[in-house]
Amino acid sequence: MKDKLRRGLLLLAAALLFLGTAGKAEERVIALSRSNAELWILAGGRLTATSDDAMDIQGLNPDAVSLGNMDHVSLESVAALEPDLLILFSDEPAQRALGEAARGIGIPVLGLDINGFRDYADTMKDLTGRTGREDLYEQNVLRVEEEIQAEITRAGSRFAGKSYLLLHVSATKSKAEKNNYFTCEMLNNLGMVNIAGDEALWNELSMEAIAAADPDYILVVPRGDDRKALEGFREKFTAGTVWPALKAVRENRFHVLAKELFGLKPNARWAEAYRQLTQILEESEAGGAE
Repeated sequence: MKDKLRRGLLLLAAALLFLGTAGKAEERVIALSRSNAELWILAGGRLTATSDDAMDIQGLNPDAVSLGNMDHVSLESVAALEPDLLILFSDEPAQRALGEAARGIGIPVLGLDINGFRDYADTMKDLTGRTGREDLYEQNVLRVEEEIQAEITRAGSRFAGKSYLLLHVSATKSKAEKNNYFTCEMLNNLGMVNIAGDEALWNELSMEAIAAADPDYILVVPRGDDRKALEGFREKFTAGTVWPALKAVRENRFHVLAKELFGLKPNARWAEAYRQLTQILEESEAGGAE
């Protein structure tokens, strides 16, 4: 009799524990980086903490605290907040190391690596499932996808076969982006061809390589301080006689792209990014200046 009563009490306690925790999972969430914080908010979540670059994003709850630079957050500061979930980049060395350390002390970690719209859609499916806000998946993914397809259809074959070089530039370094970069995916979906492709020879960028390929378009996305990044790029690449002789420069097809849409993941603004790209390309095709 006593054993049956004990088993019954244990079952009742387990049921009460389940009911008490149902719907309360992942209430204390930390998302490091502006992009990751925005994803959680777009999925209907609230943040306990984030990194300093995300403190001004739309929809952030006012009681969220900053843990400082996203690549220098300490395990101690994360653990002190007792999070139910830590969201970070899985492809950034500093954040990957933090994630591994957090898992080691029992903190659930979600590592994200978004290189295109499908990655964004899959991530939002997961996040809205966690928050129970499937309506936001429809709003921030399915409707956006419809707008993207409409923009690609509207562009038709107008840019098909046009070659481009997409550069990420900072005050000290310039890098050619390959096809696994999300803005390259967008350009490729418009029928354009990335001269850097997936080839290792573009790992080291040089004026000679750019001149030899002579792309139809050269597109630049600044990193860090925009002014310093563009100054550094111009000092290294635009001096001398080779730069003005490039087809992209002669035909006004050199453009600086907005970091907010093409350097950071555009998330719910993915369709807006497509529209801005096609507008830039259309103006160039019509002979418009940068």
